[in-house]
Amino acid sequence: MKGHAPTLLAGCLALVACAGELREPGPAAPPASAVATVTPAACEPALAPAPAPALTPRERRRRERGPVDGNFVFSHFSAGVFSTILIQPATYFVATRVGETGHGLGPAIGALVLGAFVPPILNYTVQWAVGRSVAPGRDRFWPGFLVNQVSHLGIFIGAVVGGADFRNLGHATAIVLGEAFLNSGLATMTAELTRRPRTPAAATATTVIVPVLEFKF
Repeated sequence: MKGHAPTLLAGCLALVACAGELREPGPAAPPASAVATVTPAACEPALAPAPAPALTPRERRRRERGPVDGNFVFSHFSAGVFSTILIQPATYFVATRVGETGHGLGPAIGALVLGAFVPPILNYTVQWAVGRSVAPGRDRFWPGFLVNQVSHLGIFIGAVVGGADFRNLGHATAIVLGEAFLNSGLATMTAELTRRPRTPAAATATTVIVPVLEFKF
């Protein structure tokens, strides 16, 4: 038995080692969340975004001009109404006085020229100045002025041909109030529709200055 003891000891150790290998668990299965799931939609190519609808020239101009400025419209129109109520009677009074002085066609022609061309110049200059103070550089001068001038000429010529008496309070009041609202409204509408396009804010460049120190030994 003593001669076989080493052999028995080696056999027992071999059996223990085999039993340990049998009990060793295999590699754990990956969790279900770690398994990549490939869907058919993932294999499809990404669709390109739909192109934006083309804008008409009118819509493009409207977008470039920007939204309507209510403060500008109200101030521009109010200035035209009040300036017409104040300036128009004074202009007609001066034109009447000029027409009554002297003899011949000279005074009459001078009175007609004053009544036909001076009020729109004064009235719309006030309108334009007030609108410019509210929104600098928003509207152009000439479109609104020309509309005001044409509308005034139509009313003035119609009043003269129709025999209106500018020295009559009733006639003068009707003419002045009509021009105050009609001419000022048309001029404001024209100034708003022909306003300048918005200028995009320029990107401000940032300059970074890095000081460099030089040492000499």
